[in-house]
Amino acid sequence: MNKKILPLLLFFCICILCIEPANAQTNVDSLLNVAIQKAHQGKYEESLHDANMALQTDSSRADIYVFVANVYSWSHKNDSALIFIEKAKDMNYLNDDFYSSYLNILLRSNDFQTLSKAGEEAEKNGYSDTKDLLTKQLIAYRETREYEKGIKLAEQDKYKHYLANDTIDQLYTSLLLNRRTNLVTLSYSLDMFDNIDPHHLVSIGYSKKIATGNTLAADIYYANRFTKNDFLIELNDYWTIYKKNYLQFGLGYASNANLFPRYRMGIEYFFVPANKWEASLGGRYMNYPNATNKDVFIVTGNIGNYFGNNWLSIRPFYVLQNDLQSLSVVIKYRLYGKSPMNYWGIEAGVGNSPDDILTTSQSSFNELMSYHIKVEKNFKLNRISDFNIRMGYMYEQINQNSTKQYRNRYMVEAGYKYRF
Repeated sequence: MNKKILPLLLFFCICILCIEPANAQTNVDSLLNVAIQKAHQGKYEESLHDANMALQTDSSRADIYVFVANVYSWSHKNDSALIFIEKAKDMNYLNDDFYSSYLNILLRSNDFQTLSKAGEEAEKNGYSDTKDLLTKQLIAYRETREYEKGIKLAEQDKYKHYLANDTIDQLYTSLLLNRRTNLVTLSYSLDMFDNIDPHHLVSIGYSKKIATGNTLAADIYYANRFTKNDFLIELNDYWTIYKKNYLQFGLGYASNANLFPRYRMGIEYFFVPANKWEASLGGRYMNYPNATNKDVFIVTGNIGNYFGNNWLSIRPFYVLQNDLQSLSVVIKYRLYGKSPMNYWGIEAGVGNSPDDILTTSQSSFNELMSYHIKVEKNFKLNRISDFNIRMGYMYEQINQNSTKQYRNRYMVEAGYKYRF
């Protein structure tokens, strides 16, 4: 009898030993599937809990490490994401699943130096999503200022057909524009009124990137108003402090100072407070030798946000002139097309115009009111040039015969930019 029972016991033991690993594997896959569903529902903490339970059961699953890394990245915890993706890399899990996740996590982390190297590594290891790889590499080369490297990559025969893709075409265009260190601008403004001669303003500008993060610009303005002529020469220096944070310093001088201020100085610091946000804070000084109140100080700043294909910005101006103060505000909005050079824009403002280049007032910054609106369209002519046209209306207060009256101003403006 014992001889018959012993083989049966051995059979059952073998069955149990075979079933246990299978059950464990099933349990791991079940936990992972539940974690994936919760991640898709945005329940990231619950998803991480289930995924980590799966890893405790089977720590050899590199695909789970990649998934956990993605969930951390989706929940904006990229430091943790990089720890888990590196564990998958140490396990030699170098397939499409790994590189797709790795490149995205590095991009969200803004670690463009590592992204550049990871893209080259992915290419060597046969990452098959060529369009995704090319996109990530071009972004990395743009952000690390390796413009020439990115341009040569996009122009390789095996990649040229991807230039038909809007995103890749925009990245390639951005690399071309950044490589071109010279910019020439031309603009013309015509202001028309109901019963006086029109005002004319012409400007020509040139700027050059003279070093990494440093750009010098020179502009010449010519104005014709009230049968008077005036020239203003202005120099600006744009100095990058850190990444996309830069300082602008400007100095201008007018020959006659009967339309423009004799001296115009400004300093403004531009910075990125958060992703897709921009801000600035600065001040300006102008000297009008022919005015009663010769010195004008302006405190200004800017806050802007990019959302989707939209950009919205608000800029206040606080004007100080002796004992007089005033506040004016300008709001701008743009709707971008497939290329950043193609967009529609609208501008609205209230308050006495603090635009010191266009201002004709010699002494009434704080006494007069105006309301204006402009509509603009910017056209991409080719990869290195664009054209802008603006039309607007202003309802402005003026001093006439010692009384304050309102008049209509109709504005037409055009501008052209060429990079080489």
